[in-house]
Amino acid sequence: MSAPEQRIDIQNDALRVFDILQSGGIAIIPASVGYGIVATDPEALQRVFNTKQRQPHKKHAMIGSYALHRELHVLPPRETEMVHLFTVDLDLPLGVIAPFREDHPIIQKLGKEPLQRSSVDGTLSMLVNGGKFQEELSRLATEAGLPLMGSSANLTGKGTKSTVEDIEPEIREAADIIINYGRQRYSSPRPSSTMFDFKNMRLMRFGACFDVIQDAFWRFYGIRLPDDPGREMLFSGHLDANANVYR
Repeated sequence: MSAPEQRIDIQNDALRVFDILQSGGIAIIPASVGYGIVATDPEALQRVFNTKQRQPHKKHAMIGSYALHRELHVLPPRETEMVHLFTVDLDLPLGVIAPFREDHPIIQKLGKEPLQRSSVDGTLSMLVNGGKFQEELSRLATEAGLPLMGSSANLTGKGTKSTVEDIEPEIREAADIIINYGRQRYSSPRPSSTMFDFKNMRLMRFGACFDVIQDAFWRFYGIRLPDDPGREMLFSGHLDANANVYR
C-alpha cells in the first residue's frame, strides 16, 4: 500500500500558523535542526514553559533570520562578519547568542517578564537560518512587530525531535497547530542547533553541522573549538549543564 500524498506549501502554512499565534496560540513548526514549539503571546509562552517542565534557568530563544539578527543583535565588526560567514556564506543553521537592543520595538513588545525568561547576562539567543519555513514565519512576525519565541518541541532533557511522531504526546497536545514536514534535514549526528556566545566568544552547545562550524572557526579565524564528545557522552550537547545557558 502506497503512502498518502502530501504537499508542502510554506507560504500558506506559515500564514495559518501566524494567524493562530496572533490569537494567543501555540504552534509546533519544522526547522532544519528539528521541530520547535513557538508562540508570540506571553501567556502562551508561559504555557509552553509549563508543558515542557522547564526550570527557571532554562531560556527560550527567538526564532529569527539573518535580517532580524542584524536588527536586534549588537556585535563588533569581526563578530558580525563571523555570523554572516556561518549563516549566509556557508548557509549553516546557528544559534547566535549576542547582546541586543533592548529599545527595539520587538523587544519592547515581548515585555519585561518574558524577556527575563529569554535572556542571560544582557544577551539574547536567536536561531538564524533554520530553514525556509522558519524564515517565512519569522518574516511575518517581524513585519507585524511581534517576537517569535520558542524552543525545541520536547520535554526538558529529552532531546530535540526530528519527526513529529517522536514528540511526546503532552507536547503535541499543547499545540493549537502542528506543521508536519516529515524528518528534518539535520538529525544526525545531532539535531538542534549549535549555539555560540559571541559576547564571550565561547561555544555553548554542540549541535547540527558542528564539524563544519568547528572547521570554519579554525580555518578563517584561528579559533579552536573543542571536539564533540558525542551524544553518548554528552546527550544534551551543552558544555556546562549547570550554567545559566539557553536550551
